[in-house]
Amino acid sequence: MKSARPIYDNLFEVIQNRRSKRIFLEKSVPDDVLEAILNAGFRAPFAAQLCSLIYTRDRKKIKDLQPMGVYPTTQVLIFPLIDLNRHEQVMNQRGHSYNFDDTLALWLGLQDVSLVVANLTLAAEGYGLGSVLLGAAPIVADELVKMFNIPKRAFPVVGLCLGYPDPAEHTEIRPRYPLSFSAFEDKYHQPSNKELLEAMKVMDEGYLAQDYYIERQIKIPLLKGKDSIDYDTYSWCEHISRKFISGGWSKGSLLDTLRKHGFNFD
Repeated sequence: MKSARPIYDNLFEVIQNRRSKRIFLEKSVPDDVLEAILNAGFRAPFAAQLCSLIYTRDRKKIKDLQPMGVYPTTQVLIFPLIDLNRHEQVMNQRGHSYNFDDTLALWLGLQDVSLVVANLTLAAEGYGLGSVLLGAAPIVADELVKMFNIPKRAFPVVGLCLGYPDPAEHTEIRPRYPLSFSAFEDKYHQPSNKELLEAMKVMDEGYLAQDYYIERQIKIPLLKGKDSIDYDTYSWCEHISRKFISGGWSKGSLLDTLRKHGFNFD
């Protein structure tokens, strides 16, 4: 198969201009382009190559997963996995039996998955595709296991929607915390109240200037008390704070879910 050529080859330009895309053209992703993106994903640095992935272009599967947050026009849907099942098969071939701390194995696997996903998103951008991540994949692990025949000791970490972006969809490059708030030389820096407020201001004013929550009518309701914040002042810091006061997205804990899928924490 002839190797696909990327549209953009300036890595820093790709990184700086990447933004999430949620609406895609009804245009299929060619095999050579998809193969090149997947290969780039697995060229990431790794701890133990504990990442595998499942992808689908099946329109029925994508439609069936839409109630779980998959965007309707997604052309390729990818679920990267922490895969101890495959790793143990390699060990068995070498005559070894697994005897390791699953919490540490999962931590290493999470590193591997994160690095692969970063490469996938940037490679997709380089080939002119857009992407958006689906953070709720672990919550619907039971459904994904059934749909994709995922074995025990392999677990979906995140979802990734890919496709050629619809130019009619207007997207902005979203704000980030200032570097001084996130990158520290030699020792951790505990921000002063002034520094904290300045960093929060960057995020909040950036999102307000883009009308992000107004356009999408996204607002997490308060569990207690009267909500005195309207859309004209509701922004990122309030939104992300409300996510972490809700007690979680599912009835059980993630540890309970992982135990159900074959991981041992005893």
